[in-house]
Amino acid sequence: VNNLGRILVNKTFFLVVALLLVGLGSGAVLAQDSQMTFFITSAGSGNGADLGGLEGADRHCQALAASVGAGDK
Repeated sequence: VNNLGRILVNKTFFLVVALLLVGLGSGAVLAQDSQMTFFITSAGSGNGADLGGLEGADRHCQALAASVGAGDK
């Protein structure tokens, strides 16, 4: 009975220590910056890679960004 009690105390002690360590580690979560810096899309222009040069490509990308609330970036 003495050995069984000692085993239970040891297991309980290690369980409590493990739970405390997990709890302390999860409390240090920092807020993430939610500012969008880029996005990826699969929406094409309908003409393959013909976007009308650099100006057309920029216009297409700006329109896509504006449609998801990330215009003027």
